[in-house]
Amino acid sequence: MSKPSSPTPLPALLLSTDFDGTLLDHSLPPPLAPEFFDWLENERRRRRVVWIINTGRDWESLHDELIQRQARIWPDWVVLVEREIHRIINQRQEPLPCWNRRCQETHDDLFHRAAPQLQQTRRDLAHFPDLQLITDIGSPLGLIAASPEQADEVQTALEPLLRAFPEMHSVRNSVYFRFAHIDFQKGSCLARIAQEEGIPPENCFAAGDHLNDLPMLDPRHAHQLCCPSNAVPAVQAQVRLHQGHVSRQSTHLGVVEALEQFFNFK
Repeated sequence: MSKPSSPTPLPALLLSTDFDGTLLDHSLPPPLAPEFFDWLENERRRRRVVWIINTGRDWESLHDELIQRQARIWPDWVVLVEREIHRIINQRQEPLPCWNRRCQETHDDLFHRAAPQLQQTRRDLAHFPDLQLITDIGSPLGLIAASPEQADEVQTALEPLLRAFPEMHSVRNSVYFRFAHIDFQKGSCLARIAQEEGIPPENCFAAGDHLNDLPMLDPRHAHQLCCPSNAVPAVQAQVRLHQGHVSRQSTHLGVVEALEQFFNFK
């Protein structure tokens, strides 16, 4: 009598989650997202699961927040300032050299060519009351609007700059803006990490809540898309457009709701 065949192993998963507003609910005390980590631990008993935090934060800010929030599990990868890729080993960052070097060189060239127009943009934005113009991480011009309504007006005022440099985009999260080359954003970073891990888009999951998450909420990069209930309308609309899951619950509970629907852990 032949032996029963072994069950086919489940394919590896890649999870790409935004941080603030998607995993982290600032109104809740530590520990961070316990239900998400419960799901991750359980699913890792069945298969390999690679987790990325895909954020606009820099490393120091993210590292400190993970410690202060008592994160039970640390990510395998992080995407920082929406465009730098780092592997995480023993809570330390190890840059992906080829990607980060090309990212830096591309942005240095872009911002050098665009310097006069960026200065003109500074002057054009001076009439907005209480709009803060700053030097942001990785961007010679950063903006902090006084309100979401003002941020919408600022977005319109940026159109001449972005028409002059179609390879540039404004990266917006609520009232915060920075500028970047369109080839380097959350979606392209997700795709590059998936390539490193050998995981195809059909086995990738992406979750986000704000406008800077839109590039990764794309079926070219992840076939399972989700946003929590607190996501802005544009994000909810894009997730619905691609037959993703708009959760009934907010932040990390909404992410878990979607994970359970897509992957049906029992």
